[in-house]
Amino acid sequence: MARTQSIGLRDRLTTLLPARTLRRLARETGFVERERKIKAPAFLWTLVLGFSFGSERTIAGLRRAYATATKTSLVPSAFYDRFDASLVRYMKAVVENLLERTSEVDRALAGQLASFKEVLATDSSVIRLHDLLEGKFPATRTNHSKAAIKLHAVMNVHGHGAKSVKITGERKNDGKAFVAGLKDRLILFDLGYYRYQLFDSVRRNGGYFLSRLKANANPTIVAAHRTWRGRSLPLVGEKLQDVLARLQRDEIDVEIEVRFKRRGYLGKRSSARERFRLVGIRNHDTGQYHLYVTNLPHDRISAQSVAAIYRARWTVELLFKSLKSDFALEDMPSANENVVLALVYAAIVTWITSRELRLAVRQRFGDQARRVTEGRWTRLMRAWASLLLVLVTTPPRHGAEFARRIEFAILSEALDPHLARLSLLEEAEAGIPFGRA
Repeated sequence: MARTQSIGLRDRLTTLLPARTLRRLARETGFVERERKIKAPAFLWTLVLGFSFGSERTIAGLRRAYATATKTSLVPSAFYDRFDASLVRYMKAVVENLLERTSEVDRALAGQLASFKEVLATDSSVIRLHDLLEGKFPATRTNHSKAAIKLHAVMNVHGHGAKSVKITGERKNDGKAFVAGLKDRLILFDLGYYRYQLFDSVRRNGGYFLSRLKANANPTIVAAHRTWRGRSLPLVGEKLQDVLARLQRDEIDVEIEVRFKRRGYLGKRSSARERFRLVGIRNHDTGQYHLYVTNLPHDRISAQSVAAIYRARWTVELLFKSLKSDFALEDMPSANENVVLALVYAAIVTWITSRELRLAVRQRFGDQARRVTEGRWTRLMRAWASLLLVLVTTPPRHGAEFARRIEFAILSEALDPHLARLSLLEEAEAGIPFGRA
């Protein structure tokens, strides 16, 4: 395949975040009234792509990146003073604008997932902050960190963008931060969102859920979806924990009954009793079961397929890994609340931008697109971010040759030479049995 054909990286960036849109959002949020030395589009791109000028997203590093990209000299105080509440509003508006326009899927779901409108994965990750922010963002584990925030995300496992992101204090309950459409969608939950009320809400609104079962959960087994031959241990009527250690079968597929309190209304909370499906897959190395709770119908989705589908939840884990390992969001050393929030939003824009550019490169490679893996691409994105910053802030007529050189270098490195196995989503669609990928 010839690699001289342009993929238009600069056009992709400026289409994703047009300068006129950035200027409009800057005015609407009060970040700028009139552009002088600080240009709203260049400032945004500096926060998004200038992090590779150092190991962290520091103000000093970003100021140097802005000066390099725009050939504008700013004294430190002039640059630092722009990190105020208006910048946070500006960055949040940019994120919301991007999420609205980039949450569509790459392709339709296939195989056993074809009947779902979307498969969504939700999770959260903690970002440690400077101790002086303890009063604003108190941490949960104060012996580890005094201050921390939590970043919540809901994303399409088969798309190239997130559905929603939300920043809260670390002590915010994960389930209460979950927001998404439910009908005909399958939501893969982390244990942080484990609430029977939430599961029941998904079911009652026409959706499907899948979660790991909490280790201490002890529901009553009320029906079995599979009959075992021989002297198998009877399960119906038993508590799960009473029989789990004695089971030897490869899988468990039963109906369970759980009790919980519904959300309060007018000061009252009613009790509820509901049935869900419990699936267990035995790990032959440890002898322990991986247990899942779901409302996926047993006559459509096998027990082994349930475990395969849940593994696709790691797509949202990769989001947080990229943000922290590749896009410099592991720690926020600043004691300024506005600096912290602006840089967290900037990292989210970096991730969305990275996904969009990866999509462009994957489209360029056609049949070999799956070899442009998430992990390899984010490492390339970090390596080339500073050059992409110069590219997007340089007028097209002056940067054509520069753009060709960057694109040639990126295309030369993009394909993973060792990729042989299926992706997590491909395994889930194919229903590959647990542990056999």
